[in-house]
Amino acid sequence: MHKGAKFMNTVYFVIGAVAAGKTYFIEHNFKGKDANFIDIYNHQQKIYDSRECGDEFKCLYKANTLLLNDILKGLRQGRDVVVEHTLYKAKRRIAYIDEIRKEFVNVKLEVYVLNPSESRWNLNIKSRQLENIDGIKSLRNQIEFPNPAEGFFKIYNVTDDGIFLKMELPKPEIVEKARKELAEETQRINKDNERHEKHRLLLESMNTRPFWHYCEVCGKREYITADEAYNAGWNYPPKIGTLGLLGSRTCGQCSVTATLFWRFHQSKSIPIYAIKPSMLEYDDLVTWMRIKTEPESLLEQEKTEN
Repeated sequence: MHKGAKFMNTVYFVIGAVAAGKTYFIEHNFKGKDANFIDIYNHQQKIYDSRECGDEFKCLYKANTLLLNDILKGLRQGRDVVVEHTLYKAKRRIAYIDEIRKEFVNVKLEVYVLNPSESRWNLNIKSRQLENIDGIKSLRNQIEFPNPAEGFFKIYNVTDDGIFLKMELPKPEIVEKARKELAEETQRINKDNERHEKHRLLLESMNTRPFWHYCEVCGKREYITADEAYNAGWNYPPKIGTLGLLGSRTCGQCSVTATLFWRFHQSKSIPIYAIKPSMLEYDDLVTWMRIKTEPESLLEQEKTEN
């Protein structure tokens, strides 16, 4: 920021572990303030409920992106923004700050770090009837206290005794390390997205391209399209069932009652998702492994045992 520049708006980050009292603090210390109030929890729930993401990390990443968009939207409207978040890692804070600074040079950033006493925190956890208490407490020990080098104008430590300004000496190495970790993380995400897109296109192509069809009962194999297989009576995905999920794989002459899927489904001794390779005989293991690696396993003919 240039010397003499004036601040336009402020983003207040209220951060801390689960049940540290962030919501209560905001309600009592920002009451009546003309600002946009944003809670990461609402975005996380929206993403989880939509079931549009895969693993937990991707869900959190998408929720963080939505929250960042809301922060930028509020600043574009000329409003202050109050953000409730955990943000216990420096790199998570830097991810927000760098994007905010790209568009708003004169925005003021303040952060309040909630550090309740052990007794107060235990009361909060009990009142919210939270589970996995050990996991919650282990995360608290990983909190990296904010540093002025991250770009904060003011940093406050909030304890049972009050709100205290805590501005330590700037440590630029914190920011350098955070940006390096973020760059590596972005690279991993991009590669993962590329793999998923490649797999999606491959699955889509299975509707029209020929591929190997294997009858797990009689051993018949044919290199045909999904339409040709369906017209010939094959019980095979993608027309019948789903590629990669255990189900019947039979030709038009064999019954599904002789398949691996049928035997496990009828016995009900163990859920299908709990099947392990050690439970299967050789022929069933070949079938199970082929199905688990579809569609790639259907593109080249299997070599038979002599």
